[in-house]
Amino acid sequence: MIQRLIIRTLALSLVASLMAFSFACSSSDDVPDEEVAEQPTEPEDRPVVLYQYQFQPGSMTIAAGTSITFQNQDPESHNVNIPALNVDENIEPNQEWTYTFDTEGEFAVGNRFSEGMQLDLTVE
Repeated sequence: MIQRLIIRTLALSLVASLMAFSFACSSSDDVPDEEVAEQPTEPEDRPVVLYQYQFQPGSMTIAAGTSITFQNQDPESHNVNIPALNVDENIEPNQEWTYTFDTEGEFAVGNRFSEGMQLDLTVE
């Protein structure tokens, strides 16, 4: 009889503990996941490497206010040319140059010294 009482008490304690643990783990944030995904991303600094006569990456989408640092890792000079923004900057070997994109739109970024170099940039 006492043994049954002990077993029942232990079983009830176990069930109560599991229920409390389950309740504590199931509580969720006040913000649904969909709302978190819809929030605009903050501007951040991004690198673009000029190497082997290419912009790497060759395309990117960034938030307005983001700065891109163009890093020339080739042994020759390169150029960052964005006619729509009136940007034309030469970058010597092993040097870098940073530009902040505040204007939204789609921009063709090229290199006047090498026609094959192209970066398709979208600023949102």
